[in-house]
Amino acid sequence: MAFARSANTMGLSLVMSFLGIYVVETRGYPAWLYGVIALVANLGQSWSSAWAGNLSDRIGRLPLITNGLFVRSGVIALLGTQVFLDAPLWSLALNMVVSSMLRGCFEPVAYALVADVVTSDEQRIAAFGLQRMSTNFGWAIGPSLGGVLTLVMPYGLVFYITAAGLVIAGIVTLGIVDPVAVKPPSARPTGELRSALREGWHDPLMRLLLAGTFLCALFETQMFSTLGIYMTGELGLSKADVGLLYTINGAGVLLLQVPALGLIRRLGIGRTLPWASLLDALGFALIGLGSGFAGCAMAMATLTCAEVLFDPAHQTAIAEVADPARRGRAFGVVAFVQMVGIACAPLLGGVLLDTIGDHHVTMWLAIASIGVAQTFCFVAFVRRRTAHRRSLDSPRT
Repeated sequence: MAFARSANTMGLSLVMSFLGIYVVETRGYPAWLYGVIALVANLGQSWSSAWAGNLSDRIGRLPLITNGLFVRSGVIALLGTQVFLDAPLWSLALNMVVSSMLRGCFEPVAYALVADVVTSDEQRIAAFGLQRMSTNFGWAIGPSLGGVLTLVMPYGLVFYITAAGLVIAGIVTLGIVDPVAVKPPSARPTGELRSALREGWHDPLMRLLLAGTFLCALFETQMFSTLGIYMTGELGLSKADVGLLYTINGAGVLLLQVPALGLIRRLGIGRTLPWASLLDALGFALIGLGSGFAGCAMAMATLTCAEVLFDPAHQTAIAEVADPARRGRAFGVVAFVQMVGIACAPLLGGVLLDTIGDHHVTMWLAIASIGVAQTFCFVAFVRRRTAHRRSLDSPRT
């Protein structure tokens, strides 16, 4: 799964890191309009994530993972053709929505599969850390290579390389043994999607985790949407510079993830989640203080340190609170809320760029304030988690 994630991420990061730049700067559309398109696309992914995660508990993980990768490769190739021909924006938007929905068939189901094959929190921290390393290995290569390729070939042709990466990832997953047995029709519940969302929200512990996840997604997505446009439009950096900064993030995860796993084990996920959230807020505040490539590189390094601590702890927390018999459902609900945050992030970033983008410090402090709210949310989650675990450990009379 780690290898498949790496091939998948490397292929997609070749093009997706620059899609906002293409729409806003090359085609001349306003940033808020791209934000609306991304909003609709990611809302589609949020729905498909909840649907796919829940469905994977019934039909198995691999049918959704493998078929989603193969079908999405064709969709990405078509999107590249549209970009190459400068197709109307509405047609690009439609394809972006379909591509995002297919991604929802991969992400939560793949994380649920990882949680299926490991048994303890310590193992899960390492397993999810491996997934992050593989994802960021793709990020370390993809954006930098994509930035260089855009200098020597039309941007639309790069999408075909991305499609090949998705095919490779799909082929790799064919060799994985599915950990979930297919349930008979009589064991399949009805009304799964709405009931999954309702149950998740009514659970006080899960509700805090979902709220923190939403804020985290709304916050961290600015690094992949708003930041790229900001660096080229406001700071005057080239696309190659943008790709190099994302490479710093990917390479930093590869270097720091293993030491970070040891730190997470010592601190525990209860301490890691709030402190990593606060460090993330600091990283975004530093973006507004930087005036060039060096300043952005320092901010990116800070964000990377937060990422290697937060992500494995967050995925482990999901696996911990999930019902083992319905783990796909839990990961699907979290992915649904996460994608709602991701969907709103480009629109929020686009509005901020269009209104206060000239005031760099103010804009990025406004974004950093979301990270502060995320920190308080995970403090509350940790307190309730501790009380819940004590209640389970206390003797019953």
